[in-house]
Amino acid sequence: MSAAEVPDARGAVPDAVPDAVPDAVTGTPPAAPLPTVTAVVPTYKRRDGLEAAVRALLGDPGTTELVVVVDGSPDGSLELLQGIAAEDPRLRPVWQENAGGAAARQAGIDLATGDVVLLVDDDVVAAPGLSSGHARHHALADDLVVLGYMPTRVPVDLVRGGFATRVYAEEYEGTCRAYERDPDQVLLRLWGGNVSVRRDRLAGVPYDSGPFSRTNHSDRDWGIRLRKAGLRGVFDRSLLASHEHSRPLPAFLRDARAQGAGRYGVHVLHADVLPPFGLDDTVADLPAPLRGVLGLDRYRVARAGLVGGLQAVTRTASRAGVSRVEVPAAKLLRRLAMRDGVRQAMAAPPPGSAGSA
Repeated sequence: MSAAEVPDARGAVPDAVPDAVPDAVTGTPPAAPLPTVTAVVPTYKRRDGLEAAVRALLGDPGTTELVVVVDGSPDGSLELLQGIAAEDPRLRPVWQENAGGAAARQAGIDLATGDVVLLVDDDVVAAPGLSSGHARHHALADDLVVLGYMPTRVPVDLVRGGFATRVYAEEYEGTCRAYERDPDQVLLRLWGGNVSVRRDRLAGVPYDSGPFSRTNHSDRDWGIRLRKAGLRGVFDRSLLASHEHSRPLPAFLRDARAQGAGRYGVHVLHADVLPPFGLDDTVADLPAPLRGVLGLDRYRVARAGLVGGLQAVTRTASRAGVSRVEVPAAKLLRRLAMRDGVRQAMAAPPPGSAGSA
């Protein structure tokens, strides 16, 4: 079933706000009218944190419209959104049968009416003025992909088992530094969750291209396609939001396998701009002894022993609260899971081919 818009309590279509939107922080009118902004949030089984994400975006008058697509999640998210929409008609709750995050984002983009589409993840909480800040960039040029900053909130006293959040945060910060060293990396290594594009540009470059509909590399595929279409990436740390990340060990490893498969697939599909990517590349940055040990996973028995041993170390260190052991062990587990994902992708039909899913 295709996405279906859910009207507000009055059955009304949300009204547009004036073109000239004041700065949400200072209240100072802009020098020229800003483009209108539709924020699009896909959501699946995150009801507990959804209200904070939605109200943060609605707190900015620069958010002309907020489309939240519930991707078949039976957790009460739709009912929660309908209640908030009764208070603020800018919110447009949408329901679709479960089809994955890329399809949910695309459904929201298709319903957007603003000049600019701002894609925000459902575990990302916008700081004041986020939509207005994106709009100011797009008021200056119409060929931009504007990427905001969404640091992962890592508790000062990291809870036991919270290694995934720390590992994720470290990788994200490293990617942001790469954006600042080389702006071309913004679109080559797009890490979405707080990113905007002019809506008229999306007609020729849809978010959901098919091959990466259910992987966490749909962002990167989209960024490369936007680059090929002639758009420019801009990274701005002042466009701030907080990423409320949380993953238990099984989900952490599932994500890593998907990341390995997705990364391999992106490099295959976009071989004209990306170098080849294979098993050796998953450990290329590690010291030679570690590369040798992890390389033993080509043998099934050795792989089972490595995974089982590292899981035992990770869980034991977690129970003992020894993060200096827990985090490195989890990082090695992640590399092994990524390698599994690469192997699976190498054995499957190439992305975009007739035999691929």
